[in-house]
Amino acid sequence: MSSQPIKLFLITGFLGSGKTTFLKRIIDSLGDKKIGILMNEFGKISVDGVILRQNGIDIMEINNGSVFCSCLKGAFIDALITYSELPIEYLFVESSGMADPSSIEQILNNVIGKVKGKEYDYRGTICVVDGLNFLDQVDLLLAIERQIAASNLIIINKVDLIDDNHLHEVAEKIASINPKAEVVKASYCDIGVDFLDHKLKKVTLTAAMESCNTPANRPTAHIINAEGTFNNQKFADFLQALVPWALRMKGFFLLEDGWKQVDVVGSQIEIKPTEILRPVSELVIISDKGLPALQEIYANWDKRFTAKMVVN
Repeated sequence: MSSQPIKLFLITGFLGSGKTTFLKRIIDSLGDKKIGILMNEFGKISVDGVILRQNGIDIMEINNGSVFCSCLKGAFIDALITYSELPIEYLFVESSGMADPSSIEQILNNVIGKVKGKEYDYRGTICVVDGLNFLDQVDLLLAIERQIAASNLIIINKVDLIDDNHLHEVAEKIASINPKAEVVKASYCDIGVDFLDHKLKKVTLTAAMESCNTPANRPTAHIINAEGTFNNQKFADFLQALVPWALRMKGFFLLEDGWKQVDVVGSQIEIKPTEILRPVSELVIISDKGLPALQEIYANWDKRFTAKMVVN
């Protein structure tokens, strides 16, 4: 085993910003380098993990919460210790969309002296920003502001969907939160990967902060399971009806013309063909609206479908 430390990068960004797209680009650029991936999602099932595994990538998952919340912090530390024993050169941690990474360095300090293999060389945090929806989200959700504040490199993604004035407002808002981070603009997270070979620009938080992720304020991930084949238009209408109630929706559904990957961010609904086949149709709906959101899910399903749906 090489004695070189494992280069550790944290990838953050709100739900649907493009983190997994960015991670796939990094993986492609590293070729035959030995890498580890630790994925963290709010749902009990990992949609992004399924997508990455289709490319033959082996990953470790910590789901159903944020790794920066007290409920999962111990599992995160254990995973870092486990990865230290593996013959990898890079470890990428993709945090959940609602993660507040303010305590990342504190957590890494808890790992020092406990690793059984190689030490970690923390290279920094990269935040992927959804340029289209950022301005509507940032003032409502503290976790997004914390993601920006704790980042060394910030990618304003989806610039192909916004005009120059909107982009300028996004950049100004980011600078007001974190004026020291490097900021780059991209579509589909298509940026250079020179950062992989050096530490990112240093950004020091004004004060050490505990993560705002707590069991009390975590959103709810409703997971739909359904058997059968579903009408394309009715399913699209079902998703549209849930847009006001959901922070994010994603999964795989069997429609009349085949299996589809479902991706809903804000008011953007994408239903595209996929080669991924699942035992049953699954959809993760992440919401911060509690029981009313669950009631809307059932009401809108029953309005359109007769097939049985199970929500976990």
